Amino acid sequence: MIQTACRRLPALLLLLGLAACSAAPGGGQPGYLLPAGTAAATHPEAGAAIAVAPVRVADFLDGEGIVMQLSDIEVYPARQHLWAQELPGQLQQLLQQRLAAALPAAQVVSRGQPLLSGLPAREVRLRLDRFQGRYDGVALAQGQWQLLDGQGRLLAQADFSVARPLPEDGYPALVRTLAAAWEQVADELAAELALGL
Repeated sequence: MIQTACRRLPALLLLLGLAACSAAPGGGQPGYLLPAGTAAATHPEAGAAIAVAPVRVADFLDGEGIVMQLSDIEVYPARQHLWAQELPGQLQQLLQQRLAAALPAAQVVSRGQPLLSGLPAREVRLRLDRFQGRYDGVALAQGQWQLLDGQGRLLAQADFSVARPLPEDGYPALVRTLAAAWEQVADELAAELALGL
């Protein structure tokens, strides 16, 4: 009986070791976050209270996997290369940071937060139809933005499409290039806001 138990001991230790490895922190695939941006061009005179609405994304983008476009009609969300945090929240946060940096005289907050009185009120809305890597080595951000006044009246609206070549292969390069494309969208929007104030 002792001899049988001794023969089973190595197998039991091996199973315990495998279980410990699979439960170890960092054993899974990495999650990706959009990186913090570079310095934005500033518009120091533009003062406003700007509320940024949650970014709406197309259904196929509203998942965990980073999306790759495999042909002109096929898109594929990755199974192992995932966003570490929901994409719409990351996009809204990066947009707010970029607008605040570009418009230092403005108050930039999430929609629903209190706005300073005495400043022209504006609301920014964005819809994102494409935010993906493309088969030809390009990161693509495409959609539409709207700018509304404090009473909800539409002041300006425009479609945007930013395509940036990836500097190298791989998901880290794709995520960084997508972030740069989103920064470009934010900078164009900041310039529009500055003109309208």
